[in-house]
Amino acid sequence: MAEIYQIFNNPFFVIVGGLFTLSSIVVVLLTFAFWVLGITPLLWRLGLGRWTRKVAIVAKSDMYSVLEKDLTDSGVFRRNNVTQITNKSLSDVKNHSLLLVHYQSFTPQEIEIILNNKNSEAGMIFYFPSFSNKNGESIPNEMRDKISNTPNTTIVNFRGRLLNDLVTTLITTSYEKR
Repeated sequence: MAEIYQIFNNPFFVIVGGLFTLSSIVVVLLTFAFWVLGITPLLWRLGLGRWTRKVAIVAKSDMYSVLEKDLTDSGVFRRNNVTQITNKSLSDVKNHSLLLVHYQSFTPQEIEIILNNKNSEAGMIFYFPSFSNKNGESIPNEMRDKISNTPNTTIVNFRGRLLNDLVTTLITTSYEKR
């Protein structure tokens, strides 16, 4: 046992062991620092967005109340951060940076007005509750392509996915471009 102690007490092993320990500590500290630097901006944007961003629900009054209840009951959005845009004020879309549009509340012409008034930096989620409605109608391919080609825009058909996509859009559109 004493022989093994003498071997590892050799200055070479002491120096190599010390360098290995020092490098391990540096790697752990750098990993932690990089993790904090990477996650902090994301958490800041989420918190700031959740607290200050307004969500404009573009829908008829009956659907607005349902969607507004879903958003506020989730606890992610505060009631005074949710506003409504109706078909009488579609040009107000340009004043908002986070939009939830109930597709079936509007005609194809009104949908085009909404798309044309949207700022390119704004996030927009189209809610179409089913792949086809009760009459078997669905979003026409041409309109789906227009929506798909509009920046920061998506189509959601499940209410559970709606909140998920809103939070994702909130994070991805809540920073100032440099």
